[in-house]
Amino acid sequence: MFSTRNIITGLVSTVALMASVNAHAGSMPFMPRGEGVGAPVGFADLCRRDLATCGLPSSQLALMGLNAPSNPALTSSVGAAAPHPFDVAPASSNDEPLEAVTPTGLTEPAASRPNAETAAVSATLAWMGQGEREQLKLLNRVNQAVNREVKKANDLDLYGQPEYWSLPRLVDGKLYGDCEDYALEKRRQLVAAGVPESALSLAVAITARGESHAVLMISLKSGDWVLDNLTPWATPWEDLNYRWVERQVPGTALWTSAA
Repeated sequence: MFSTRNIITGLVSTVALMASVNAHAGSMPFMPRGEGVGAPVGFADLCRRDLATCGLPSSQLALMGLNAPSNPALTSSVGAAAPHPFDVAPASSNDEPLEAVTPTGLTEPAASRPNAETAAVSATLAWMGQGEREQLKLLNRVNQAVNREVKKANDLDLYGQPEYWSLPRLVDGKLYGDCEDYALEKRRQLVAAGVPESALSLAVAITARGESHAVLMISLKSGDWVLDNLTPWATPWEDLNYRWVERQVPGTALWTSAA
């Protein structure tokens, strides 16, 4: 029997499919998709060790040639405070996740909410019933809050690795991360606020300076919008001076090139 969550997911997926069809028909508010490509190495590694932050069910891992992690309850990659400005030791599975943004704009630990699944379904219905102006207010609020709270730091300094996707890491009371860490935290907060996972996807682009860059994308009725740590406002994908490389198929382990 389908649950209310299944029905909502199906409805949102149908809207996303229709948007994709419109994109290929020549309407550019939605990013056209090309052929299937391999997921970024950092994303695959994240899904191998941290399903919660990856945002995928374990059944999707086989699409990337991965086995389900031995500890499926592993949560965030937020690190503990360290005596040195950056601790390159691997993050612990006991790390606490950041607080979640609720639909009211307040923060509340996820564990304290009664009947979390019912609350999530109600939040999703509320999101779908909002006009785009209200939706953009939430997107901008989350985008600006994460951009303000997280300090830029590269993976080599934080983890001793050239590429390591995770939630921002807590060091000496401050959060640090690079572009994909910002994107993952924004995704986490938006899902907690009721934004359907099937409307959210990660994307990789090349900036005007020639740097590889990861962002979060969200599909609204008007088109695909980008939440970027380099700009405070949710921005239509075409308005950014980026060369788009690849994009996740929302809610799946599949990635496609940007046509």
